[in-house]
Amino acid sequence: MDEASELQRNVHWKMAVWALRVGFVAVAAILVGVIVLSSGGTPWVLAAGVIFWLACAVVIATGFLLTLHDLPEPRPGFWSMRFTLIHDTVRVRSSASRS
Repeated sequence: MDEASELQRNVHWKMAVWALRVGFVAVAAILVGVIVLSSGGTPWVLAAGVIFWLACAVVIATGFLLTLHDLPEPRPGFWSMRFTLIHDTVRVRSSASRS
C-alpha cells in the first residue's frame, strides 16, 4: 500500500490538512493578540484567536482519528502520520500535479 496516495484520497485527511492550514491563521491571530495585549490593548483579538485555534484543533483531531480508522491494516504509526500531516499542510502542489 502506498500510504501517501491512500491518504491523499481520504476525505477526512483532506479535512485535517485544511483545518491545520486554517489553524496557522489562528496562531497568527494569537500572536497579534499577544502584541496588542502587551501594548495595552484589548484582549479580544487574543481570545478570538484562541477560540478559533481550539475549533481548528477539534477538526484536526477528528479528521486525523477518522483517517486512522479508515486506513487498512497495517496502519502507519502515530508519529509518521503526524509528520505526514505537517508535510501535506505546508506542501504546495502545482495544478498540473493535482490531476
